[in-house]
Amino acid sequence: MTMWEEKSLIDFDVEPAWTTMWDQGEVLILHVSAEGRVALAARPGDAGMGLALRSSFGVIHDPDRHFFVGCVEGVMVFAEMGEFTGQVDLRRALLEIGGEEVQVAFRSVSLVKFHATHTYCPQCGRMTRPADLGRARYCPRCEVELFPRTDPAVIVAITDDLDRLLLGHHDGWEDTRYSVFAGFVEAGESLEQTVRREVKEEVGIAVADIRYAGSQPWPMPRSLMVGFTARVASGDLRVDGHEITSARWFDRDQLRAGVAAGQVVLPLEASIAHRLIMGWLNRAV
Repeated sequence: MTMWEEKSLIDFDVEPAWTTMWDQGEVLILHVSAEGRVALAARPGDAGMGLALRSSFGVIHDPDRHFFVGCVEGVMVFAEMGEFTGQVDLRRALLEIGGEEVQVAFRSVSLVKFHATHTYCPQCGRMTRPADLGRARYCPRCEVELFPRTDPAVIVAITDDLDRLLLGHHDGWEDTRYSVFAGFVEAGESLEQTVRREVKEEVGIAVADIRYAGSQPWPMPRSLMVGFTARVASGDLRVDGHEITSARWFDRDQLRAGVAAGQVVLPLEASIAHRLIMGWLNRAV
């Protein structure tokens, strides 16, 4: 049982008549840079900003630049790799978009970054080409398909016997930003082993009662974030001073007050880190 069930809003089945639909302008295109910036545009009626999806009408399909993202409410969506006006960093875009737009942006950025960085085969060095409408690349010499790489990482919300939440501050963040703890899975590790190792390394404590809470793709650069909750088992709080420069225990009143006063800035609402924190704050964990 997870903290939340995130419904997939994207269907990955390709419409058989997609080429005709493309020519008729029934396909939508999102401009994405090789660095992962996405195009935003104002929504009608002064409703804020959203993804700048445009019609495929008049656009010549190029398999080297157009990659199939999926179908959203029956409409095929492609990502177009290139530099265009109106593109912003994905983190900036997440402040504006929500729902299916987040899923479209995540998948689009993941695909474009994959194609931008995997033009050569890692086995023989020969140039590869897009395959399966951009969902893979193909090496003609090795005769193998290459698929987008995903790096698993854990992220964990830690509580103590008083049901306080431990939040840490990363060296590269602004002074008021705090979040739960995360780290990449090492070769040969289980997810639970990674949770124990990362927490011990970053804040010096041992944890127990590790429970799965949910997951989220995070294409910055290419991660799958696997969320957990855990409780302190032993040890004294001691930050590593390298990645984590400070850590604090919060009860619910303290965290609400800190956020309201601007003394604590939480992660982006679109992130699994934010969901873990709000799950604890709303007693959903």
